[in-house]
Amino acid sequence: MIPRSLFDETSGVTGIDILEDDRIIVVPVQNHFNFHFGNCFEDENGNVVFDTVQTTEISLDAMTDTRGISIWDQPDPFGSVTPNTLVRYTIDVQNKCIATGIPPKTLSTRIPEFPSIPKEMSTRKHRYLYPVASHLQIELDVNSKGSGPAGALQKVDTENPELTENFAFEPYEFPGEAVFATKTGKDVTQPGQEDAGYLLVHIVNGKDKTTDFAIFDVEGKGSLEKGPIVRQKLPTFLPHLLHGNFFEGVTFDFDAFDSSSTLQ
Repeated sequence: MIPRSLFDETSGVTGIDILEDDRIIVVPVQNHFNFHFGNCFEDENGNVVFDTVQTTEISLDAMTDTRGISIWDQPDPFGSVTPNTLVRYTIDVQNKCIATGIPPKTLSTRIPEFPSIPKEMSTRKHRYLYPVASHLQIELDVNSKGSGPAGALQKVDTENPELTENFAFEPYEFPGEAVFATKTGKDVTQPGQEDAGYLLVHIVNGKDKTTDFAIFDVEGKGSLEKGPIVRQKLPTFLPHLLHGNFFEGVTFDFDAFDSSSTLQ
């Protein structure tokens, strides 16, 4: 854990001495690789709690095999990919270790990735995460090979993962990273209102080579599993999209564009 102020004192990450600077807290955790965190907050005991998507192994050159065949042209494209899990860690900052009596907690084994939260909940104690996940829940050994593409959305309940909700798309449909949009008049930082919002997501149709835009209402138990409240096919095919944001009150004026799609 690196204080943000250190970045102002150096020219970049390479100027930070992780092992020697006493202001940096280094805590050993189980060996893994991760791309994306869900959120992080400080609990009532001063522990740092964070949720992370992790895998026991990653190979960034696995998109092609030794013959140069793309992953989507291989007979078992995800057979060589190690599955993801969503895991919660609770760190005892003072003693620089995993908190005693609070081992890492698995939140989802449904090949989760790109966990989203309301931006207002960043660094606040949260209950829900909204990752993409595999079409089906498959029993996999996280230490072995075998994975799958994103084909569903989850509302992960970090307090009780057994209450996690899922919505699966068709076998040929693949959602991109979802964005949470808070409902007007709601305050997601208040108790009981954290899920008062919508998930905005694009869905790629691999069969027809089209893309849909969908909105899910996720407020209340069972809302996600009811399916999208709005779903609209886009006029142009878009590939998978990552890392979006929602800004209240921002609209798009189609009249501001001419026939060549150049902003006037």
